[in-house]
Amino acid sequence: MKNILQFKNLLDKIFYVSDFTNVENKTLRILASIVFANLSVALDIFIIITFSNILIGEISYENQVIISAIDFISEYGFIFPILVILRFSFLFFEKTNLEFLALNVQENLKNNLIKQVFEKKNMSTSDIFYFINQVSTAIGQFYKSFSYFLNYFFQSGVYAVFLFVTKPNLFIIFIVGGIFIIGPTKYFVTKGKNYQHTSFVENQNLNKLIERIVDNLFIIKILSTIDNELERFKDKTKKYINADKYNNVFGGLNSIFPSMFTIFILSIVLVSFDLSQQISLEFIAILIRLFQSLGLMNNGIGLLFNSSVYVEELYKFNRVNEDFDKKNYLIDNKINNMVVFNNVNFRYFNSEDEIFKDLNVEFKEGIQTVVTGPNGSGKSTLLGLVAGLYTSSKGLVSVKTSNIGYVGVTPLVFDGTIKDNLLYGNNKKIDDRELYEIIDEFNFFGNDKISLEFQVNNKSLSSGQLQKISFMRSLLNDTKLLLLDESTSNIDVESKSHIKDILKQKKITVINCTHNIEDFDYQEHYTVMIQSGKRIVTKK
Repeated sequence: MKNILQFKNLLDKIFYVSDFTNVENKTLRILASIVFANLSVALDIFIIITFSNILIGEISYENQVIISAIDFISEYGFIFPILVILRFSFLFFEKTNLEFLALNVQENLKNNLIKQVFEKKNMSTSDIFYFINQVSTAIGQFYKSFSYFLNYFFQSGVYAVFLFVTKPNLFIIFIVGGIFIIGPTKYFVTKGKNYQHTSFVENQNLNKLIERIVDNLFIIKILSTIDNELERFKDKTKKYINADKYNNVFGGLNSIFPSMFTIFILSIVLVSFDLSQQISLEFIAILIRLFQSLGLMNNGIGLLFNSSVYVEELYKFNRVNEDFDKKNYLIDNKINNMVVFNNVNFRYFNSEDEIFKDLNVEFKEGIQTVVTGPNGSGKSTLLGLVAGLYTSSKGLVSVKTSNIGYVGVTPLVFDGTIKDNLLYGNNKKIDDRELYEIIDEFNFFGNDKISLEFQVNNKSLSSGQLQKISFMRSLLNDTKLLLLDESTSNIDVESKSHIKDILKQKKITVINCTHNIEDFDYQEHYTVMIQSGKRIVTKK
């Protein structure tokens, strides 16, 4: 009863995910592959019998349909090569159709997931990469595995019916022997699923570690902790690879065991009994094909169970943390301060750990506020809540303006002209004169005169120039609230001083998360600290 309920629960989630993938004609395409697969099986049987007839000169079947078909092929010999081409054509159409289906599922899922990322507002970088890259690919493979399972199930049925109709007594002996593969199959599938789950968990841990290393490359180099990080990375990678290896081992055993067992039983029967008058070459060939199909069906079952882990993940993606309410973020130009946090709780997607709990803090309008704290204390998350990038699970974040600018340690600069980069996201009409003025103001290229059509990217510019582009972009957009996150970490001393003077002249509201408060003028100072696992924001 428990297994039936689990299977029903999985089916419900599969249908839910099927709707989410939004690929047209999935059912028809799967049915088409089943038809192609079984047409190839029918032709396969006739090709085997024809080969036997050509080589031996007789067939051991009395079925009139088979005899008539073989006589027809013998009379019109040119048909035989055509049947071979047709068989492999059907196989090609079957496999190509399923590969295209898997790719279409991936394409739609990636598009839907990236849209969901912007709507969810509580996902970490590692979760975003994980779902868009790995889960979407795995779900595509799930549909392919499901289709292959159905194909091989029906193929096995066609081979079995043919053998039963033509040689019922012999076939029953092998079917009774085949019952013994059920136990090992169940064991292999269970072990494979367990290792797949371990592989899945370790891969998530590895992705989080990669994110942690990438986000902290600078400090890791400065503190000379590279060897420690490499050792940690090596350990996580080894756990993931080992789990994946054993998953492949049991998947391989599950795939080859039926064929191996059949040939093993057949070899015992042939050396123990004189069955030369009862067993024909075509019977052996088709029997082997049957158990090859059973093996591939077993492999499909294993892949289905492995992929079901990702079906569960995608289901949770839309079901977990449904208490996140978009109304918990409000643009309100009537509030007294620029930003007000009122009893705010926040946790990341698929996590029970509250980053902030009952947070109450206000940021005044028209002044510069610095926020300091150790790495991992939640400073960047605080800015994400201010910008509406994240949404609280409880409480209200009120912001006086929707005109928000952001400058981070890794600015957005894409392949394109300087002009395109400066005006990204800007709906105002800005003439070239104004662009040249701000470029000169920020001393972007020193004394060199560069055309606005000059092509740049994140590799052709220095890290300081990248951050200057973000500053200029925000100011050109008449930003009312500027969020800074280690925004001058890659800028030289002279440029830092220049930017400090520019921000003072603009008289805009600035919330600045930084480790270097001496680089800025500020009127208020908040600290974010972790105490007993809780993040506390206090005014100094």
